[in-house]
Amino acid sequence: MRKIVVKFGGSNLKTAADVRRSAAVAAAYGRPLAIVVSAFSGVTDSLVRSLEDAISSLEAIDECIARLRAMHEEVLYSHVAAGTERNQVSALLSFRLVSLDKLLRGVHYIGAVPDFVRDAVLSYGERLSSPVVAAVLRDAGLDVAEALPEDIGLVTDGRFGNASADLGRCRPLIAAALGAERSFVVPGFYGIGDDGKTTVFGRGGSDYTAAVLARCLDAESLDLWKDVDGFLSCDPRVAPDSRTIPRLSYAEAAELSYFGAKILHPRTVEPLEDRGIPVRIMDVERFDGRVEPASVIGPAVLSAGSLIRSVTYSDDVGILRLRGPGVGVKPGILAGLTTALDNHGVNIKSIITAQTSINLLLPRG
Repeated sequence: MRKIVVKFGGSNLKTAADVRRSAAVAAAYGRPLAIVVSAFSGVTDSLVRSLEDAISSLEAIDECIARLRAMHEEVLYSHVAAGTERNQVSALLSFRLVSLDKLLRGVHYIGAVPDFVRDAVLSYGERLSSPVVAAVLRDAGLDVAEALPEDIGLVTDGRFGNASADLGRCRPLIAAALGAERSFVVPGFYGIGDDGKTTVFGRGGSDYTAAVLARCLDAESLDLWKDVDGFLSCDPRVAPDSRTIPRLSYAEAAELSYFGAKILHPRTVEPLEDRGIPVRIMDVERFDGRVEPASVIGPAVLSAGSLIRSVTYSDDVGILRLRGPGVGVKPGILAGLTTALDNHGVNIKSIITAQTSINLLLPRG
């Protein structure tokens, strides 16, 4: 039986009760799964702040570590009874928190945040959530083990901050590591470069991790559990009458996500499209013991009269403008610009040219 890849995001992991509900969801499948987990809600933002604070304050590091320990142990102690299992997971949390503490203290003493350190620190949200979720799943009666990206062969191109998985190399390694007839919990968001350093897939990158696993396992489907009723026609905070779109094509979902729809990481469909593996958006708030998708993304064909499926937006845009007479028609200028930006790892969202200017739309950061 082909595995299903299931992903629980931070919206499913806000409280101890949310984690228990995720265990109930996993049990409802009644079959072995590959389960990808995000960091607990708010933890990645906390780690970003800890990097900023660590430069000037050792006390801020202590506070961060204590806060993370309390958050994860609260979930663990709420659902796993005192005994060997709880002690082992608690010891593992302590070990990983010590490693995180060392990284943050290194930032303090050098007074800077190198790219490889930033990625390593940010990966700890998932490194801390996955053993806790796995323990709660076992407590619920599931046969499940934690499987880290570095142990299953999730190899990346080594680019910090916005890595890509090397699918050709990953596929046989991940298929062998996760092929057993049991469930596995895999921390999302990061992989490992050839040099052994941690590289992250960008914010929301756990969706991409799950898609890579689905591709490598030739999964039956990729099920993304969210706290919204599927893929919507608009952000409900902007348009309260937005409606669920029951089916989208890969291209529609990719474009909408690229230009701001936050329900899906923009690159989620990349590993899946040529294999025809469907992405099913599941609403965890409506879970009643049954596994039923709110929206399905796949090789859909648009019908006449339904060309506009959804409207989205993004305010994460900055403009880099090059102006001068004839700049828009002189050959080589745009190539030089894009090469320079690529060499520095800067992604271009869009380009608008005119006779006297070239305007590059970039992420504001």
